[in-house]
Amino acid sequence: MGWSFYITEITAQLSDIVWGIWTIIFLCAVGLLLTWKTRFVQITNFKTALKLISGGALKRDSFSKDAGDISPFQAFTTALSATIGNGNVAGVATAIAIGGPGAAFWMCTVSLFGMATKYSEAVLGIKYRQKSDDGTMLGGPMVYLNKGLGMRRLSLFFAIAALFGGLGAGNMTQSNSIALVLFSDFGIPKWFSGMILALTLWLVIIGGIRRIGRVAEMLVPGMALIYIISCLAILMVNLKEIPEAIILIIDSAFNGTAATGGFAGATVARAMAYGFRRGTISSEAGVGTAAIAHGAARTSDPHRQGIIAMMGVFMDTMVISTMTALVLVTTGAWSSGLISTEMTAMAFKSVLPFGGIIIIIVSALFGFTTMVGWAYYCEQSLRYIGGIRFSIPFRWIYCGLAGVGAIFQVKPLWDWADIFMGFMVFANLIALVALRNEVKKMSQS
Repeated sequence: MGWSFYITEITAQLSDIVWGIWTIIFLCAVGLLLTWKTRFVQITNFKTALKLISGGALKRDSFSKDAGDISPFQAFTTALSATIGNGNVAGVATAIAIGGPGAAFWMCTVSLFGMATKYSEAVLGIKYRQKSDDGTMLGGPMVYLNKGLGMRRLSLFFAIAALFGGLGAGNMTQSNSIALVLFSDFGIPKWFSGMILALTLWLVIIGGIRRIGRVAEMLVPGMALIYIISCLAILMVNLKEIPEAIILIIDSAFNGTAATGGFAGATVARAMAYGFRRGTISSEAGVGTAAIAHGAARTSDPHRQGIIAMMGVFMDTMVISTMTALVLVTTGAWSSGLISTEMTAMAFKSVLPFGGIIIIIVSALFGFTTMVGWAYYCEQSLRYIGGIRFSIPFRWIYCGLAGVGAIFQVKPLWDWADIFMGFMVFANLIALVALRNEVKKMSQS
């Protein structure tokens, strides 16, 4: 066994430690605390949030004169571009393959409280944001850790974790997944896919946050709609199986899942662990990245931007990921013994004539927009660490790594990404707890 085997084993074990039971408890406790402090903002302001999102989609917020770089809706779609990704296709399937159908229940549970968490992140992102030397906004946990709490070292810790976590999970692993699918289904060489991805990515991110915002505003709603309509078509065909699927998901969440077909069985603890982990990583509620995107919004009202931000969790996890779970259970793909994108592709192919093609297109779009969103998060983290002089060189390096990631096997990077994501959660949750009363004031103003 070579050194690569030991590195893979060590990173996998570290990932499990970072995402152990204590992290899950911490996330849930903070979500519950912020839900209480904001007086159940995710419920009381849900209708208002829907109106703001629909108004933004119709460009009624695009000409705001408030300070900021992009419209509130563009900030929403930029944040959503980084969260709606292959985790919604492959990640949900993996969680169910290991934790059973019950993982979907716990995924939604943590996301319900995660809406209050993401609301709080965006509120603090607007309140404590600052101007960079080039006049653009800089927000995020690294800023409110420093300005709000004076925790300079912890703010740098968050920024470094976000930078390296994004280079892995948000960039190289995404390009690798896209290139692998294109190679296995169409025979397109990985090097060619990598070159095209790097070039297309460069055309987007070289224009900075304003171009990223415009691209996200254009791509995210469309790609989400394609996937949702496809899932709805499958669920309509399997309409009679939906009640039984829901019962299985709830029962498995509290009683575990027996071995069946190619599924090896799972305990309640395993269902909870993978459900909470997937719900958090998919929606990024608690990770703090939403504050970076929403900190660039043209607005002077933290509460207004916060309720827009919380809808990202609703769309990502409670709509898209839940629909994926229902498709996997109603089609029976969950017990096939497959995992990741293969399981979801099997479910789509079993009902839709071009189901495999849809998964390929959606995976490519989801992966690309994730790369775009994380490019901004990484750059802002680097700006906080070293200033704006690194911005242009970073954009070139980021695109180069996208090309490299498409060619080489980057499996250990998934675990490294989870580790860095866990570090981000740790730093961000400390800030949210310490600044909870600031969030409370702004939620009631």
